[in-house]
Amino acid sequence: MTFSKKKLPKSQIVLDFQLAAEELDKKRQEAITGLAKDLRIEGFRPGHIPASLAEKHLGEARILEEASRLAITEAWLAIVRQENLDVLGEPQVQVLKLAPGNPLEFRVEVSVLPDIELPDYKKIAGQSARKKVAVEEQEIDQALDWLRESRKTKDGVTPEMTNEFAQAVGGNFKDAESLRASVKEGLLHEKEAKETERLRQEIVEKVAERARLEVPEVLIEREKQVLLSQVREGVSQMMGISFAEYLQKAGKTEQELLASFAREAELRVKRFLVLRGVAKKEGIGATQQEIEQEAQTIAQHYKAARSGGQGLDRQRLKEYTEGVLRHEKTLQFLEQ
Repeated sequence: MTFSKKKLPKSQIVLDFQLAAEELDKKRQEAITGLAKDLRIEGFRPGHIPASLAEKHLGEARILEEASRLAITEAWLAIVRQENLDVLGEPQVQVLKLAPGNPLEFRVEVSVLPDIELPDYKKIAGQSARKKVAVEEQEIDQALDWLRESRKTKDGVTPEMTNEFAQAVGGNFKDAESLRASVKEGLLHEKEAKETERLRQEIVEKVAERARLEVPEVLIEREKQVLLSQVREGVSQMMGISFAEYLQKAGKTEQELLASFAREAELRVKRFLVLRGVAKKEGIGATQQEIEQEAQTIAQHYKAARSGGQGLDRQRLKEYTEGVLRHEKTLQFLEQ
């Protein structure tokens, strides 16, 4: 087998293959055996048809086509391993030459994860500072007022902030002061989480702005679909109208709305790829134990939500979990 590789824009590559006639012929018997399993001939049980008879009924063209499919798959997977290709999506295969007794020539075009030229991300992260957060007394009062309003009686009477009220709220509060302290702690925790999210986003955006890479079109299209799905769910849950009504009010078609997501989708993908690049360079990852534990937690939540958990792909769950953990650890690394 011989092949050549050429880079295309938008992180795509094209590979031209040539397999010797002998390599293609090696797949001939495998093709006959595979096709014969579904062959129906009177007087023979399925899967027990003699190879010579199966060959006669299948015909040379069909056998050659299946042999080439098997040969192409084997050759392509071998090159993926040999070249360590990070393939995105399904490859587009074009058979260029296929004839009995001749070499098989075919072309594969596919998107791959791009090469990334990262800036000095440690320096960039070091220049971003966490802002100090604090909880004002007024904020605590507003939260407690909301809590009191939510406990309004059927007669429309709002309870006073007393020790008895605090004890009735739950959470083992002994008095109004302990409830107030708990509310303050909760508000502080919420503000700290928001500040962490802001700091992380600032760092990632600055690193992504200075990184050099070609964002694969296939990933942009996937992210556009994710954004579209989020709008669909938001329209239904938050606005209480159908997606068709939303499009009508917005004066856009679905395709126009999808196209409007292009820039945001590209930025999201670029940030993801940059974080992945940092993780790879720093050797950041999750242990098998961490992956197993987190996957188990996700699976339990899934089962509870689905009342049984049918249809959960364990391998894909582990891959997803590994990605989530790597992403979080990389953000922690940059944040610190």
